[in-house]
Amino acid sequence: MDEQYLSAAEVAKIVGVHYRTVENWAAQEYLQRSEGFLDESLMGETPKTAHVRKYGLISALSYRIVQLSAEIAGLKDNPKAELQLQKLTQEVAERRAIARIKTMEADLLEGKLVDAQEAMDAWKNAIAKTKAKLIGIPAKLALELSGLDKPEEIQALLNRVIDEVLSELGNGADASASQSSITDDALR
Repeated sequence: MDEQYLSAAEVAKIVGVHYRTVENWAAQEYLQRSEGFLDESLMGETPKTAHVRKYGLISALSYRIVQLSAEIAGLKDNPKAELQLQKLTQEVAERRAIARIKTMEADLLEGKLVDAQEAMDAWKNAIAKTKAKLIGIPAKLALELSGLDKPEEIQALLNRVIDEVLSELGNGADASASQSSITDDALR
């Protein structure tokens, strides 16, 4: 999973700790830190203040999960800590869910994920174009085929037109723009 870099305050809010804790973890190398992100809003400032430290969200969440897991393990032997154990278990589950959500949001912004409705609409459009192209073949070829006597000529013509239709569909060509090219070019 690719690391997602955010400010210390953003990471702290998601992980559920103070922003100084995030900075301390980075100093102790428990999480990844990246120097040199340029903050466009600070362009008039000195070069040092225009560069902002960013902290790894995924590594911070992973470290926090390890911490919480260790706390949970320590509480299992203490019968009085049942409520605290449940709370920590829920917190671990919540942090993992937040990590998954943030990763998916980042993947969506980077174009690694697409909206399900957009994907469905694209498939419907592709199927409609394919159907229109294939349904149009017999009408376009009827006259030309009636003049052919040899099965090899008929097969060659059909192969050529079907190959062109498939090629146009593969190239994303618009059905209306290419209809005349099938009859004019392919049938000659």
